[in-house]
Amino acid sequence: MSEIILQTNQLTKQFKKQTAVHQVDLRVQKGDIYGFLGPNGAGKTTTIRMLLGLMKPSNGEIEIFGQTFDQHKLEALRRMGSLVEAPSYYEHLSGRENLETLRILLKAPKSRIDEVLAIVRLTKDSDRPVKQYSLGMKQRLGIAASLLGDPELLILDEPTNGLDPSGIQEIRELIKTMPEKYGITVLISSHLLSEMEQMATRVGIISRGELIYQGDMETLKGKALPQVALRVSQVEKARGILKSLGLNACSEAGSVLIENASDQDVAESVAALVHKQVAVYRIEERRQSLEEIFLDLTKGGELNAPGTAS
Repeated sequence: MSEIILQTNQLTKQFKKQTAVHQVDLRVQKGDIYGFLGPNGAGKTTTIRMLLGLMKPSNGEIEIFGQTFDQHKLEALRRMGSLVEAPSYYEHLSGRENLETLRILLKAPKSRIDEVLAIVRLTKDSDRPVKQYSLGMKQRLGIAASLLGDPELLILDEPTNGLDPSGIQEIRELIKTMPEKYGITVLISSHLLSEMEQMATRVGIISRGELIYQGDMETLKGKALPQVALRVSQVEKARGILKSLGLNACSEAGSVLIENASDQDVAESVAALVHKQVAVYRIEERRQSLEEIFLDLTKGGELNAPGTAS
């Protein structure tokens, strides 16, 4: 059983009559790249602000490093790094000088600046004024700043927002090195499933303030419903025959579709159709894409009870 480094129990945040986060039970394991997914306005940033002590929960508990966050806040925050929304800098100062101002506040060793610059691959540009940095370089500098305290847990809120494809790839490749190379567990929020698919080991999906799925990425992919399309000569006749076999069949232009079809279902279907003089021209297996699963879930579909997948 992997060590739980961060968990929430019934975490809730209300603003007057509006509930932004409702009874969320997150489970982040040591060594995870945990993708916290959801549409804009789903409650991701509100949750992250509570995890960082920037906002007080209306109800529920947060445990970090095995201790109640409310009672051990300063101790926990010393072991965490974060980047929430766009990082702010002194534009006229160099990247190194910006990090130095923060290092003094954190009382981190001076040698740590070169270490974090190397991690985010900004060593060569460290003495340039930040105003000359691209947006991707500024984001990497923000991550460098979040690493100054040598954290065990790194929380990043939408770090690829506004970046071009090259910048997104830079951040993605950087984050993927964190657990194995530096021993850092990462919680990263995003509304882009395609990004999380390429870097996250586990995911939590939040919609309208509620956690609707939590588990590893491979389990999520495995939830894609198989569907077999049979291109036939007589669609409506074929659909009636398949329904008489007890199969969940529907029709589309030129084809009849069978939901959740096993190999045996397909074999029996083809045999029955041929026996009834319906020509079968083509058999095609289709699977729901991960993007379609995500959209179904966030539009009110169901997959798993929160926290039950592992």
